[in-house]
Amino acid sequence: MTKEVLMTGKSRYVNPFKPTAGMTPPVLIGRDSVIDDFIDGMDEGPGAPGRLLRITGPRGSGKTVLLTELGGIASDRGWTVINVSGKEALCQSIQEQLAANARLKSLDIRISVPFISAEAHLGNAQTEIGFRESFSSVVRALTKKGSGLLIAIDEVQDASPDDMAVLATNVQYMIREQQNIALLFAGITTGVLNLLNGEGITFLRRARAEELGSIPVDEVAAAMKETIEASGLRIADDALSYAAETTHGYAYLIQMVGYYVWRAGRRHVSSSNLIMLDDAKRGCAEALREFGSSVLGTALAGLTRPAMEYLFAMTKDSAASATSTVAGRMGIPPQNANTYRRMLIDRQIIERTAPGYVAFSIPFMRDYLIENKDEILSRYGG
Repeated sequence: MTKEVLMTGKSRYVNPFKPTAGMTPPVLIGRDSVIDDFIDGMDEGPGAPGRLLRITGPRGSGKTVLLTELGGIASDRGWTVINVSGKEALCQSIQEQLAANARLKSLDIRISVPFISAEAHLGNAQTEIGFRESFSSVVRALTKKGSGLLIAIDEVQDASPDDMAVLATNVQYMIREQQNIALLFAGITTGVLNLLNGEGITFLRRARAEELGSIPVDEVAAAMKETIEASGLRIADDALSYAAETTHGYAYLIQMVGYYVWRAGRRHVSSSNLIMLDDAKRGCAEALREFGSSVLGTALAGLTRPAMEYLFAMTKDSAASATSTVAGRMGIPPQNANTYRRMLIDRQIIERTAPGYVAFSIPFMRDYLIENKDEILSRYGG
């Protein structure tokens, strides 16, 4: 975590914004409805809709941060919280974390983890039985003690369908038994929907859908003002409006813009602690450059020339692009263009919005491609 610190007499100024992926910001904004749904679910008891949430959105929309926030709410209520990533062997990781969990040990809840070889997978009946026994025993014991178990899965689009099917089945069993179990899973919208179309995961399609869109600019401005003033600085109204509008309500960019605007104002704090419009403009320019290189440019790294041409063909549309039109602009048959479409969807750069249509899944990607087209194409010798 990066800190900006300045000592002036007895004053200490620390940059309150956290433009690091997954880092919890000082103020979580624009997600009240999701938090309220979850709290209602915790209050309403086993089987409540808020205990089974599907959180989706583009890169940088705050999915990981929200999972952390919801996990904290459950933990504060005495629940055991297990955080896993779809990139892991889900059920094995859950089982191992349960076995090592200090809270379970303090409640005198013990489970054993059977040996699982590197070649084992959850298609093995014995492995599935071992997971079911340990998982159900923990959930029942926690419920009996007035507690519960929350499983939070990030990057769920990368999860093994077999793992998800086993987990879904066991969560469903616990809900039927009126046990205290909650499951939150988050990921890129298209990838999550593709996962849910798999066999054995029908139950998870019933999860309450929480799509993380852009945050209203007025809420962004209010949160920025509160955060800046709490740090000991102030911000002029025109500077605040400029900074808030620059974010377009994109969660990750809110932190990045806030970070650089605050830093620009901090540089003259010995003479004035008021962030002016020029500070905001300078900070926003730095933030957008950083966002372009650290987020947008990184997402494009390693793409083939034809895949890049597919993206440039999409930039001619202000909204979703028809795949047939994109192929026509590229001068290739639609079936050939589909190869690059699938690659870009797998890389989570674009997403399918309707049959025959795609759009950029990362905010501001279109503008970045247009502004940097010559430089990007020069990497391919053209």
